[in-house]
Amino acid sequence: MKRWILTAILAGASAAVTGLVTRNVDKVITRGGEAALARTPEDPITVHASQPPGVRGYVGPLPPTTERWRDSANVVELFDTVVHLIVEAAGDRTAIIHKLDVRMESCDAPPHVSHFAEPPRSAPMSPRQLREFRVSLNVGISANATEPAPPPRPADGVPDFPYTVAPLDPDHFFIHVTPDEPGDFRWRIGVHWICNGKSGVVVADLGGQPFRVVRLEPRSRSGAPRGVGPRQTQ
Repeated sequence: MKRWILTAILAGASAAVTGLVTRNVDKVITRGGEAALARTPEDPITVHASQPPGVRGYVGPLPPTTERWRDSANVVELFDTVVHLIVEAAGDRTAIIHKLDVRMESCDAPPHVSHFAEPPRSAPMSPRQLREFRVSLNVGISANATEPAPPPRPADGVPDFPYTVAPLDPDHFFIHVTPDEPGDFRWRIGVHWICNGKSGVVVADLGGQPFRVVRLEPRSRSGAPRGVGPRQTQ
């Protein structure tokens, strides 16, 4: 009898460890290899951020070797950009996402762009992924301004907040950002949550660096944006 009880206990422990490993593997697969943003232990959500490539330009003189210029820190998104956020529950708790806000850090004059490239073709999004929001950045809003940046607004047909994220049931947000005037914009995004009577915010960025987009000066008579050199396509 004692041997049977010990065998049952060991079998139960093995199953618990196996379940733990499986849940961890599921979480890694859900994250899709994207780096999670730093959060405090009290935050019930984890946010993964990316900025898919659109029309990109190279700031300053183009280096002699152009093969890897797209990987340089001098490469910026031009005209508009999309921020992709994946928000998932950090543990076994369900959280409510009730707001996103834009936290402007700076807005400078648009830099000189020597070359620009068209974006790669993207795969169509499934209906589950169509959480599209839009926001316009204003030159008058900067890190020192008292006026807050306008909040992202849902695109046509997209429900507004709140949304719910549960364990192994993350949500995707595509935030289409468009500057309304020429400038060099840098910002981060706050993801506001409510869980078990508490509230907080996780600030999304690119591994500690703000999101960035450049809108160039109006087009010249030749049809090319001012400050843009010869066109280069991918």
